[in-house]
Amino acid sequence: MITAGEIYEYIDSIAPFETAMSFDNVGLLVGSEETITEKVLVSLDVSSKTLQEANEIGARIIVSHHPIIFNPLKKLLSDSVPYKAASLGITVISAHTNLDIAECGVNNTLADRAGVIYENGTDSSCHLFGRFSKEYDEAEELADDLCCALRCKGVRFTERNGKIRSVCIACGAGGDSIFAAAAKDVDAVITGEIKHHELLYAMEKNIAVFDVGHYYSEALIVDVLVKRLSERFRNVDFIASKTGGDGIEYYKR
Repeated sequence: MITAGEIYEYIDSIAPFETAMSFDNVGLLVGSEETITEKVLVSLDVSSKTLQEANEIGARIIVSHHPIIFNPLKKLLSDSVPYKAASLGITVISAHTNLDIAECGVNNTLADRAGVIYENGTDSSCHLFGRFSKEYDEAEELADDLCCALRCKGVRFTERNGKIRSVCIACGAGGDSIFAAAAKDVDAVITGEIKHHELLYAMEKNIAVFDVGHYYSEALIVDVLVKRLSERFRNVDFIASKTGGDGIEYYKR
């Protein structure tokens, strides 16, 4: 058995909640630190399906990456996910930007899987700078490697005039990292979301952009969390959620 308080304290030790960005909402967001369980569900998101999955397997605690409550609530309706979690007696702990920048966190995990070598970890603005373990002659070659490494359905990418060696990693909605990348004169950016004007800026600066999708840029962290939590608390079952995915399909004519 384990309490939510024990899980909170451990996550705080590897990804301190106080390091989350000012706009973020992290920590124990629904329930009580006194909630006790033998099973914990670990997920990227918390949806109605996630709550149903947790309830069916008897997990009274969910550890998620994306906060179950992000924006301030002005009302709490019965069909909302936070209300359903509370009604089911499920406690939710969310580790978001604090986990993005942690040593064992999302950015570093994405970089490792992408074959990126780095000396310094992710900075407080969620940028990780490094170099690929091999040199790429074509952007399409890197896009193919990313598809295989991240097991994603597709990658949006832009070309670059020249080889690709250096890179900025910014998981999730990290498109604005293109400006930091340009300041560092890197060859490429890997992220999960990027806006049109950011793409235009990247092309002006001859920086190749690889948009792997928000979900796929972060989904790897679930297994990392399951492994670390299982090693720390050996008498508890930490289970990776099977309800993940972004629901996006790709049509190519």
